[in-house]
Amino acid sequence: AAGVGTLGLIDHGVVDRSNLQRQIVHTDARIGMAKTTSARLALEAINPGVKVQRFAARLDSGNVGQIFSRFDVIVDGSDNLPTHYLVNDACVKLGKPNVHGSAHRFEGQVSVFWPCYPKRQGPCYRCLYPGPPPDMAPSCAEAGVLGALPGVIGVLEAVEAIKLLLGIGDPLVGRLLAYDALKARFTESTLLRDPACRYCGDAAQPIEYVDYEQFCADATAQD
Repeated sequence: AAGVGTLGLIDHGVVDRSNLQRQIVHTDARIGMAKTTSARLALEAINPGVKVQRFAARLDSGNVGQIFSRFDVIVDGSDNLPTHYLVNDACVKLGKPNVHGSAHRFEGQVSVFWPCYPKRQGPCYRCLYPGPPPDMAPSCAEAGVLGALPGVIGVLEAVEAIKLLLGIGDPLVGRLLAYDALKARFTESTLLRDPACRYCGDAAQPIEYVDYEQFCADATAQD
């Protein structure tokens, strides 16, 4: 509806009834359908002219570079830490802006991680969180989230993506916008790039993609 000609959708899952309270792109009639197919049908119903590229696969170290290289802006709407880290690493390596959003219970946050932003040097996700904990953090499905909250965060991510595509306004590079649904309050924090970051710092090392779900499972097993 905003005029974006090509959208890429990445999801290996199928629509489940438990998704419907927060993933409004799906419907009860499409339970059991691949999520990328269901989302494509919803998007084409709004704008038949949009080109939707579907990737009905789990995003991993083997496909992330090939998929992301096709697009100008990456929007991370995932709900788990392994994907957040993989998206960050690929975006840093490819020089792509990473519109990051996350939601947990009654709180959410949005930022744009883009160390090579032309107007100012912002951080990457790893400047804040250098590495995932072995036990990870729970996903939305595991920890629960207020049904409307992902929609709030998703709309904010969409606004940031459109600003980046059009080159207008001041994107959330170097800034974190947090939303507390219970208090109906937005707060903004300044984020600084870590010069010692191994991924985007002054002495950054070549990036190798890691599948953190397997990495953390192996670390836990060894412990």
